Amino acid sequence: MKRLTLLALLAVTSAPPAPLAAQEITLLAGGDINWSRTIKPRPAFFDRDSLKKGEWPLVPFLNTPEDIAYLRAMGVQPDTTLRRDRNNIEYELTFASDVEEQRYPLEKVAPLFREADVAFANLENPLTDVGRWTGAFRGSPTFADALRWAGIDVVSVANNHAFDDSEAGLEETIRNLWRAGVGYVGGGRDLEDARRPFVIERGGVRIAFLGYTQFVNGGPQSFATPELPGVVPLDPRIIKEDIQRVRDDVDYVVVSFHWGTENHQETEPAQREFAHAIIDAGADIILGHHPHVPRGIEVYKGKVIVYSFGNMIFGHSHPYWMDNYLARFTLDRKRIKQVEILPIAGKLTTLAQPYVLTGEPARALLTDIQKRSAEMDTKLDIKGDVGILKPASAALKPVAADAGS
Repeated sequence: MKRLTLLALLAVTSAPPAPLAAQEITLLAGGDINWSRTIKPRPAFFDRDSLKKGEWPLVPFLNTPEDIAYLRAMGVQPDTTLRRDRNNIEYELTFASDVEEQRYPLEKVAPLFREADVAFANLENPLTDVGRWTGAFRGSPTFADALRWAGIDVVSVANNHAFDDSEAGLEETIRNLWRAGVGYVGGGRDLEDARRPFVIERGGVRIAFLGYTQFVNGGPQSFATPELPGVVPLDPRIIKEDIQRVRDDVDYVVVSFHWGTENHQETEPAQREFAHAIIDAGADIILGHHPHVPRGIEVYKGKVIVYSFGNMIFGHSHPYWMDNYLARFTLDRKRIKQVEILPIAGKLTTLAQPYVLTGEPARALLTDIQKRSAEMDTKLDIKGDVGILKPASAALKPVAADAGS
């Protein structure tokens, strides 16, 4: 008996010291990153407005000088515009090296990402020089190294441009990210792999990231299956299952959603219901992108839903795109203590190298987001050039519980 007591005492006294209490950490998140300097033209087209539709189906005409001349000789003016709309703003930029070119768009925001404990963004184009380039965008494989250089820890590849270079391009993108030391979510060699969370720990706080998309330009065949590579659909059954699988192992579950209507700042009621259901299923933070313009932020049951950051970086611009924002979350193991909204430039050519806004441009962006957030019962304070949101006290009035399903 005495021996057992002594052994028990030795076990207690020789045990490792209790871990220190977890400190506060910061998570910095942003929207769409695209650094495809070239937009691929359509390989073929139908002129649906000019060619007559009979019982014979429309014939595809190749986008070549010969076919264009042939159509014009028949009195048809074919649509030979690029895959994006007619108002593309291209950048007059030249670089001395590939490294300089790939780091250029990140240079002015990199200090913010490096200062954060964890940094996230949505990667809006493949990083590959293989695959069948049939979509709009293709970025350099070495842009993965630039992301790591800028301090970005994890990206989502679940978006509508994931298959711009076919499944081979997606798989090569994932390999390039892995090689550069950048985590990824939302895509993989099969559905199981694509659903795998990326878990990161900083300062005793564990965060799991998951990624999903509502759209893929390549069609339904671009979504991952149990046998084929692809990205994960915005399927509520899958999302809820993925959250529950990781919920007990981490302090925060962060889900990335590529969703909503492009170039619209309004958040649809059904989108809010969907987001609420995902929070009810155990998510702590929803990071939204795809609209290319900023939307409001909602606090629901103490959790945070960013409906759209807007763009962060893009290889071209449009006259109607606008300034955007980053969100810096202050977290401890128990709660989201604060969210700071950091306005960044995004109009015209500034989208090639965004920077933190100050003065009137910053206040204009923040005032707009403040108004849109208030419409979702969330209070955003403006202090100088930064928006401040306190999730524990941000609701202006109680939000209806268990909205959506």
